[in-house]
Amino acid sequence: MAVADDVLEPAEGVPDMQAGELALGVLEGTELAEARRRQLSDPDFAREVEWWNAQFGLMGQQVTGVMPPAGVWRAIESRIEGMGNHAPTELGRRAPAGWSIATALAGLGAAAAAIALYVSTPTGVPVPAPVPTPAQPARNVLIAQLSDEASGMKLASVVDPTAERLSLSISGLAAAPGKAPELWVVPEGGAPVSLGQIPEDGQLTRELSGEETRLLVAGALVAVTFEDADGTRHEAPTPPIVLAGPLDQV
Repeated sequence: MAVADDVLEPAEGVPDMQAGELALGVLEGTELAEARRRQLSDPDFAREVEWWNAQFGLMGQQVTGVMPPAGVWRAIESRIEGMGNHAPTELGRRAPAGWSIATALAGLGAAAAAIALYVSTPTGVPVPAPVPTPAQPARNVLIAQLSDEASGMKLASVVDPTAERLSLSISGLAAAPGKAPELWVVPEGGAPVSLGQIPEDGQLTRELSGEETRLLVAGALVAVTFEDADGTRHEAPTPPIVLAGPLDQV
């Protein structure tokens, strides 16, 4: 997919998580139906889906797949104090399956746009020509798409360093009674830093501190563990790590 240099920014300059998830092809069931309805009825949302498609298209031209190497789990284990000798086996068993940007991009773009146009346009009614929109500078954002097919756990994250904002879409992080999911960033060569507890399902958007923004850079790992549901940020994650994956810039 050819992408022009003047790719538009999302509406209002803030990436829409649902538009990004629709472009990635990770929505299912009622969430997928809702996103498709928005794409047909909301021109701003449809434009943001096109923006995400363009960004992922650029990534798809450069790589065929993204999968954390086996050494990632050993690196995480080495950064966490107090982990026992059995931690690598635990981590390996709970490691999320690899995901392919090229696979997620399959079927998107022109074909999806043609289907949406066919469904939303009455027979015999002329289709108006698209109105050119003034180009704006592209915004660099970071994404991490984490999933575990065996448990159904999913987490999609978007980091906007310019706005210092973190957006999450969460599904299936069912913790045991008294436990809650906690989000971590693991900088390259550094120890895990807690980003606080997150919901088990749903959406979350919050502002980032300057220090958090400096940690959330391309190549840093995003991880999830289940910790005591006391509302505090813990000093170190408790094994096992249930989800983990790298941040990629788009």
